[in-house]
Amino acid sequence: MKHIKTSWKKDMKRADISVEVMEHIAARGSFVVIKSKKLYRDLNEQPDTGKEVKTQNMSITEQLNQKVMEVNFKIWMENLADNIQDIKTHGDISKIPKAIGKSAIVVGAGPSFKEKGHIELLRKAKSHTIVSTDRMLIPLLESGIIPDFVVSADGHRELIAPFYDSELVDEKLSTLGIMAVTVAPNAVQLFSGKKFFFTPMIDDADQLVSLSSAISSMTKTSILSTGGNVGITCIYLAFYLGYKNIILTGLDLGYTMDTPIENSAYYSVVKEIDPTMTPERYKELYIIEGYNPDFKVEYYTDITWKSHIEDIVKQSKYMSEHGVNLINATEGGSIYGGAIISMSLKEAIEKYE
Repeated sequence: MKHIKTSWKKDMKRADISVEVMEHIAARGSFVVIKSKKLYRDLNEQPDTGKEVKTQNMSITEQLNQKVMEVNFKIWMENLADNIQDIKTHGDISKIPKAIGKSAIVVGAGPSFKEKGHIELLRKAKSHTIVSTDRMLIPLLESGIIPDFVVSADGHRELIAPFYDSELVDEKLSTLGIMAVTVAPNAVQLFSGKKFFFTPMIDDADQLVSLSSAISSMTKTSILSTGGNVGITCIYLAFYLGYKNIILTGLDLGYTMDTPIENSAYYSVVKEIDPTMTPERYKELYIIEGYNPDFKVEYYTDITWKSHIEDIVKQSKYMSEHGVNLINATEGGSIYGGAIISMSLKEAIEKYE
């Protein structure tokens, strides 16, 4: 009778075992052995890491990313489950024809769009593709401008749905909806036009074990970086679709110096948590002031947006290496540096047709 060996004299790290053999062995395995302090966790039981994550050596960006994951992970997964049927029905962004050599205008909701009168210039941009953030869809439609694409990435149901709640947004609308698989399901339902989905990059997709890759495999959707906000997601979508020139308007990611601190995006959020917060203290803790040398204007921005700005400046170099021009035509704001080209929207429309 054979007995199970209770000790191993030879270490399993053998140099003579080929990669092909290991892959074949792995392919026959069903699951992996995970070292854990317990054998199960009930559905509604919260994870217990046993220790607090140390943040003293983490940058502000890393800490914010960690908190975004902690706060939103459950929401994202619930949204994904609710969106599955729509994802299967409408499919992946890879089905959208590529636009090699063409020019796109990304429209954000920053105050410069209205202040600079860019709506009038957009009406003249007949040969350009218009990529709108979800917040700008209804304002553009009300102005008689029909975007080619509208993009949504946020998972918060009460925040995103109003951007699609209009009689102008119906099944006859030619605008294509581009949505993260984790986006708010009520927004997906309100947009009755043609939709395409993508997996938002929430971790390094090149890791051996990647949540982004897992979601992509499950939904059969391409992975796209969001860059922290929907405006930058629009930029990366345009890059993915092959546009050679990507022109930005309304993507300020900052404020003019005369904008009251109370009107900045996150002040009310922070004050809701901390009623003692004052504009002066908020400015000290959360605000970064800067100077845009391209448009020769001073601005201030929030620490949250700082990481978004750094990402788009970094990726502008990557785009440039691939022959793509990123043009900031906001005529202000905080986006400059890297390989970013700055000029007025009028100049950009005329130069990059």
